[in-house]
Amino acid sequence: MQFRDGWDFLQAAAWLVSLALLAWMLWDAIRVSQQYSEDILTSSQEGVDELAGPNDVVHKA
Repeated sequence: MQFRDGWDFLQAAAWLVSLALLAWMLWDAIRVSQQYSEDILTSSQEGVDELAGPNDVVHKA
């Protein structure tokens, strides 16, 4: 890769950051989907947190 000026270098750096973020998001999505069931991940009940343990304190505003 040949850089003609500083903007080319900046563009390449931006693409590298974008690829790193994409890789991190994919890795995190796979990790979370393996740790938690689909029912918990798609739950939309307000005030109910199935991940919280019995000793966890939940503060309601």
